[in-house]
Amino acid sequence: MRTSFKKRIKHWIGDLLLNGLLTLIVLLLLPLRPKALASLSKVLGVFSYHLLQKYRRRVLRNLSLAFGPEKDLKKRINMAKEIFVQFALTPLETVYAYSHSFNQFLRKIEIQGKEQLDQALSQGRGVIALGAHLGSFTLVGARLSLEGYRFNLIINEGNYPRLWRRLGKYQKRMGQNPFSIKPMISSLKRCLNSLRRNEILYLVADEQRRDGGHPVPFFHHPAYTPMGPALLSLKTGAPILPMFILRKERLPHTLLIGPPVKIERTGEMEKDLERLTIAFTKVIEERIREVPTQWAWLNHRWKLPLRHLSPKR
Repeated sequence: MRTSFKKRIKHWIGDLLLNGLLTLIVLLLLPLRPKALASLSKVLGVFSYHLLQKYRRRVLRNLSLAFGPEKDLKKRINMAKEIFVQFALTPLETVYAYSHSFNQFLRKIEIQGKEQLDQALSQGRGVIALGAHLGSFTLVGARLSLEGYRFNLIINEGNYPRLWRRLGKYQKRMGQNPFSIKPMISSLKRCLNSLRRNEILYLVADEQRRDGGHPVPFFHHPAYTPMGPALLSLKTGAPILPMFILRKERLPHTLLIGPPVKIERTGEMEKDLERLTIAFTKVIEERIREVPTQWAWLNHRWKLPLRHLSPKR
């Protein structure tokens, strides 16, 4: 009981501090031009690379696991430094877009493959937008909302409800419809309703959840992957379209909308689920290989889920 109370106090204090930090970042970014964000992220990225030893080791370990002999140690170290720079740029771009005249900033992001999206929506079953922690992934919905598309996304509020409520208000102001992943039944109903309304449902599927997922090949190693996009697609008929905003050295960035991820259905649900999950994971890996430093290598992508780590009885 005492431990639970301490955790609540810790999360409450953390919530207040993060909200304060967000306010400070907004004030600092207000006078800056978009090009200045890259310079600021370099400073923050280099500082984080040297300060956060735990995450630096994790990134280097993940790079070694993924690329092996393809890239020597020197290349992996250089990649790790740039990964921290790109990782720092993501929240800066997000807050900048939310706090400025976002129309001007976001409209500069070019869209390639818009015809793929329009064709998929013409089927009337909605679209599952396949996302990843790649490039400016937090701006996908904001950019498409400016084009008049109805965009829904699931958020995991975690331990900081005040912060997530504030971010949710920003997302709504930019034309998006965020909703919490919990409770699960309510979240699932909202997902299904958004597809029935022929809207876009954005699902990020490159991160292992604590309860696991299904092991599929990812950079030649089994990675436990959420099957949500595959399950919703097979149940509703909504196509899965990859959507990633990739950064360039100079603005504008590019929102790439890929063709639907397809498989030949066997009629066996479990087999089709696995095959479709393998297929969309392969698409994510291909995009990461194009711009590897723009992916968040800081997570435990190849770690066993909790159910495999619990002690045997």
